[in-house]
Amino acid sequence: MSELTEICRVAQAAQQRGEPCWLATVMRVRGSAYRHAGARLLFSSGQPLAGSVSGGCLEASIVRKGPWLAREQAVCVRYEGGREEDDEESARGAGCDGTVDILLERVRRGGAADPLGFIDDCLNFERCGALITVFASSNASAPVGARLALDESGAHRSSLGDPSLSDALSLVAQAALRETHPQARTVHGEGFEALLEVIQPTPRLFLFGSGPDALPVAELAGSVGFAITVCEPSLRPAVRQRFSGVAELHSDELSAVLPKINACRAALGVVMSHHYPTDARALALLLESRALYIGVLGPERRTQRMLGELHPTPHGESQDSRLRAPIGLDLGAETPAQIALAIVSEAQAVLTRASAEPLSRRRERPIHAPGPELTLSAATRPARTGTQ
Repeated sequence: MSELTEICRVAQAAQQRGEPCWLATVMRVRGSAYRHAGARLLFSSGQPLAGSVSGGCLEASIVRKGPWLAREQAVCVRYEGGREEDDEESARGAGCDGTVDILLERVRRGGAADPLGFIDDCLNFERCGALITVFASSNASAPVGARLALDESGAHRSSLGDPSLSDALSLVAQAALRETHPQARTVHGEGFEALLEVIQPTPRLFLFGSGPDALPVAELAGSVGFAITVCEPSLRPAVRQRFSGVAELHSDELSAVLPKINACRAALGVVMSHHYPTDARALALLLESRALYIGVLGPERRTQRMLGELHPTPHGESQDSRLRAPIGLDLGAETPAQIALAIVSEAQAVLTRASAEPLSRRRERPIHAPGPELTLSAATRPARTGTQ
């Protein structure tokens, strides 16, 4: 389950119990920090409930002070090197020395400024959405905590006080949704600063294999935030028991899973049934699909044989850049758990377009590149019509 899915689920449960809760969201980071813009922590009065905004150095202060700080309205708090700004009594230092701006707010479901309702809709309906949240302001029309949310269906909601500002930010949101690889960024407007995020549906891993060695893959992939579907036409009781509570099970013919794969915004496929005909059918299906990543367990020559039978070419090799065979990163893996780590690490790197190189080799290059920034100039604001 993804972190955002868990936060939305826990917030909904708290609302049903009548339990008040608050949300902390990283708005901006300067320098080094454990989590970056868009990270969230859901908390009640006294304890964290889901998510995180740091490696543990900020959560205690946020849970302790958050309900009081955000008792009347949303407020943005700055942490310098793990300490709240102007708070010399903080006893815990940070593992990173960056400056982090965190928005604190009471969770109120259903309103125009409710981020969790919008995020929940994006995740449930497999839609991308752009969320713009004001975190610093001297503009009465854009107070701290005001939001504009727009999904790719065109539906939008706004708690901003100026319709022309809402229109301008809608254009910014639309542009972000058209980007191939969207990034969180700071938007500088007239008297305010806001965070622009693109909410993307949870990636789903389609696992073609149900043996004991497939379970660590499903468990690890689930722990890092993937949704899991195990595709197995003959679901024996042992298989159902093995993946109970870990994965969704697809028990129809393999061909029936193709529409499910193509319906996902971020689908990944892993072939590891250890049965050559089954693996060949699964590989054929995945090559026909929109999957972003296709990994095949086993030696390269075995996969090349399958490819030669599926699509004969002069050299019997696939030119499909999505295909990884043998699957996984070179971690010296031997045990099923180690192999699962190699597989899920590669899938994560492909999904995030990361190099998978050791961070120690980056030398002077930052681990996380500074986020892009955008200035909302007068030229981007829609022309106002009518008389004043």
